[in-house]
Amino acid sequence: MDWNAALPYVLALGGGTGLGAGLKALTDTILAVRSGVSAREGKRRMDIVQQRDEAEDDATAERKRANAEMVRADWCESNMRIARSNEQRGREHAAELRLALMGAGALRREQLPKWPDMEETVPRSRLIEALAEARKDLK
Repeated sequence: MDWNAALPYVLALGGGTGLGAGLKALTDTILAVRSGVSAREGKRRMDIVQQRDEAEDDATAERKRANAEMVRADWCESNMRIARSNEQRGREHAAELRLALMGAGALRREQLPKWPDMEETVPRSRLIEALAEARKDLK
């Protein structure tokens, strides 16, 4: 019997019975056994790795936000300390000037203006206007 003549019949018979699909399933099974992981487990592992990466990214972003918040809080606290120190120096300087005026005999205690209310702050709009006027005077 000539095998070249029988080959198309064998191929047609193999294709009709699903020999190709069987070979593919066999190779997939062999590959899964070799890697030690089934197809579902491989997909699950990839999902877990992706979730881990997303959680690490979220944690990194949260750490950055917390560090920025801590820096801002430190900056605010240091500004408050500086403001308190400046306020105290302003009060001391005002007291020295009042004493100098009274000591020079220029003014009596009753003639001196009242102490400024340090708790009252200047509104931002008034401060901007005063700075603008001062810049005009300098020009």
